[in-house]
Amino acid sequence: MQLHVKLFAMLQEQLGDVIVVSVPEQPTADQIKQAIADASPNLRQVIGTARIAVNQEFTASGPLDVGTDDEIALIPPVSGG
Repeated sequence: MQLHVKLFAMLQEQLGDVIVVSVPEQPTADQIKQAIADASPNLRQVIGTARIAVNQEFTASGPLDVGTDDEIALIPPVSGG
């Protein structure tokens, strides 16, 4: 299945607003993150600490019931001062 994943902050600056990845049906958050990391290995560490949100809610572990109409986002940790 092909998913369009919205990106934010540093990931958005490096990769653009959206990345399209191929994942199995009912992927886990880790599988989505792995697919993005495979496409951009230089950002693997940031991707590893980011969180997946589906329809504006952070996900739990386990398979996700997502479809092509769902909004999927990869949100990296934020720091400020």
